[in-house]
Amino acid sequence: MTLFRLKSAPFVLMEDDGNKNILPLLIELLQDEKTRINFFCFEQPISLWRNVLKSHSNVNFYNEFNVGMFNKYTDVKSSIIIDSVNQMALSLGWNECLKCIKRLQSNPNVSRLVLILHKDCISHNSKLQTHLNHLVNVIISYSKTSSHNILVTLKKGNKVIRTEERISYDVDTSTLRLTPVVKEEKREEEPEKLLPSNLSTFKIEVDQSEKIQKYNLKLPYMSKIHDGQSKVYYEPDAVDDWDEEDPDEDLDI
Repeated sequence: MTLFRLKSAPFVLMEDDGNKNILPLLIELLQDEKTRINFFCFEQPISLWRNVLKSHSNVNFYNEFNVGMFNKYTDVKSSIIIDSVNQMALSLGWNECLKCIKRLQSNPNVSRLVLILHKDCISHNSKLQTHLNHLVNVIISYSKTSSHNILVTLKKGNKVIRTEERISYDVDTSTLRLTPVVKEEKREEEPEKLLPSNLSTFKIEVDQSEKIQKYNLKLPYMSKIHDGQSKVYYEPDAVDDWDEEDPDEDLDI
């Protein structure tokens, strides 16, 4: 489903660096392209890209983007590929480069616009990257931990969907596949249950040895109780103060 969305997206930004190979994914995105493809080779020579896209007969290659030839680039339904937008910005200047990109984006004859941005050639929080991220529909960046994984940011209306996909080649169908990477959710550790012994500075609980000692303890009166002969005897003490008067005398009963 993600690959279908990437192929149908009108404006795609592919962010790579010197250690990543974007060719398999780029070729797959252009696999079913029926319209004319205008490929602007700022970064690599035309001969290299012509060899890579030799199976496509509908590709026109250009060394640079000539602003005066804009109408020629868009005279018929076309897809525009720019490698790389870094070099295009250096060649035209960022303001002019941004104007051309916006014109291409709004042109009805441009069915798809794919920009390749080399992240390793720009500074952190670059304005170039910030502007492009705001304009495009899809951002494809490569994972720092695995060269086979890509991070996809898809804008759909007011929603932004972010997924991580693993690139693999399906031998049976001879096509590239994107498989969602399912991350294991980290379970939060349950708080330690409070025990009565942890709430007091003195000992509350009784261990097993103390329980055994308590059970084996025999008090003097226990033998009489077990024999069924227990009785209670009370002898008044000599110092006891007995009041012979009725304690309830003042009550009218």
